[in-house]
Amino acid sequence: MDEFLRILDKYIFKELGFTFIAVLLILLLITFGSEATKLLADAMKGDIPASVVMQLLMLKIPAALEIILPLVALLAVMLAIGRLYQDQEMVVLNSCAIGPKYFKKMTFAFLLPVAFITAGISLFLTPWSYQQEREIISQAQTISPLVGLVPGKFNPLPNNQGVLYAKSINDKGQMKAVWLKYESKEDDLLLVAPKGQFEWINNRVVLVLENGYSYSGLHGNEEVTVQKYQRFEGYLPELTPAKLHAKIYEKPTIELFGSDDLKEQSMLQWRLVTPFGILVLGLLGLKMSKTGPREGRFGKIFFALVMYILYNQLLVVGRDGLDHGVWPVWLGLWPIVLLFGWIALTDFKQINLSKLIPAGSKKA
Repeated sequence: MDEFLRILDKYIFKELGFTFIAVLLILLLITFGSEATKLLADAMKGDIPASVVMQLLMLKIPAALEIILPLVALLAVMLAIGRLYQDQEMVVLNSCAIGPKYFKKMTFAFLLPVAFITAGISLFLTPWSYQQEREIISQAQTISPLVGLVPGKFNPLPNNQGVLYAKSINDKGQMKAVWLKYESKEDDLLLVAPKGQFEWINNRVVLVLENGYSYSGLHGNEEVTVQKYQRFEGYLPELTPAKLHAKIYEKPTIELFGSDDLKEQSMLQWRLVTPFGILVLGLLGLKMSKTGPREGRFGKIFFALVMYILYNQLLVVGRDGLDHGVWPVWLGLWPIVLLFGWIALTDFKQINLSKLIPAGSKKA
């Protein structure tokens, strides 16, 4: 019997594992298709360089996994165990005294490592990915004025403000042999420098030139003034994007524990309950996997999606309640998890109405 159970354990884990991976890949492709479309649209508008699109897409994996892993657990368990019912394998197993408790134990054992991985993603990896995404976009915006610049060519500045020339531009945005003519109503300014680059200074993109010369008074009969400078900082208004600030999503989890801010407390509660959603929805999928002989294997997928949406939306509503102080922080989002856990573990048996009818009311 022990050898039979070991073989059965491997068989069940194999079914759950293959189905889990298949569902995960499908949902990731759907999610990435949408995210890739948004990033490519931003790149075409010039908001971000095309070279960082793939980096940003990879950084969106943790946040996507945090959302779709509970749904993957629900669908994978429901489809894998549902196949056993559909192929009549469950009938054979029940005849061998393999009952619901065994499948609950196996499902829990399969989902527990997934829940720990999800906890690592939710508590540590997702905040880090948001932080890295902001830094990459900020760095890309810093060098965004260089996106349209062609080395070795006189490049016109926006609104006919002047002309910029650089002999070479490397991947970090550092320019060599820079020549800039800046035109204004008051005066024209000519700057030359052996090297230069764009930097963030006081939330503005500034052109920084080093060890060069400036020529002013180039209008008509005015006297030309030549000055040598060690560092020149020039602010070009049309080249300044908005500076990105840190958001609550990227704040480390360890800092949220000591915070009194309601929004940070609600974010902490969200991260804490996310891995428990793997267990709760996975066990709910086990309960929904039972199908009759004439029921289709995929007949309950729509109902499973409804249950997932309901679970997720209740968490969102609960987090909004925590944000505005309507819902007590000490209670958190745990009632929603416990409610769905109770639904997943409780066997609702059909009520025998005949026992509720008084004996005197029955007809002879």
